Amino acid sequence: MNELHARFRIANEDFLYVLSTFVFEPLRWNERFGWRRMSEDERLAWFRFWRAVGERMQILGIPATLADFAAFSSDYEKRNFRPQAASRQVALATREMFASWFPAPLRPLVRRSIHALLDPPLLAALDLQPAPRWLQRTVAAALRCRARLLRWLPRRRQPMLRTRIARAAYPRGYDIATLGPAAAPRGVCPVSLDQGRTATAPALAAAERGVDG
Repeated sequence: MNELHARFRIANEDFLYVLSTFVFEPLRWNERFGWRRMSEDERLAWFRFWRAVGERMQILGIPATLADFAAFSSDYEKRNFRPQAASRQVALATREMFASWFPAPLRPLVRRSIHALLDPPLLAALDLQPAPRWLQRTVAAALRCRARLLRWLPRRRQPMLRTRIARAAYPRGYDIATLGPAAAPRGVCPVSLDQGRTATAPALAAAERGVDG
């Protein structure tokens, strides 16, 4: 992780905020759509795991408690969330990655369903249009229904390792240690600006056409 990030100039505060998303977004998802709620001990263990990851990444000033970290995260969003063209491009590319996991006829619905799960401040910061209210309610209801069904299914006897789930890019799974771009000089992006524009422009144009914002 440190090797991948060391090539870019990233402020410590930005590292802290991204670390906070790894802590709080799964917790929020669990509260809304989990088949059972995490216990307080599990929540603290989750926080302490990611806090230890941050310490090993040499991120400074990681809050000592969940409450303090949540306060930092909220304050960071209020100070920094604003529309930027680059943020929108990243959001569209990420959305298209998720949509590509589904059959082509379902992708328009997948795109709008992703919008349905994003809260208004994030949609505004990414300059994305909100999903219709009916779709927001439908997606939330479907995920809550899934949670109820999971409560009645037999407990999984074998762990489901995400590194072994077949993906188009990794049909035989992958080894985390082998992931990441080739080594590049520190402070230099491995892809030039012109290369990035050439590679992403068609995909981003297609993403724009896929859904209205």
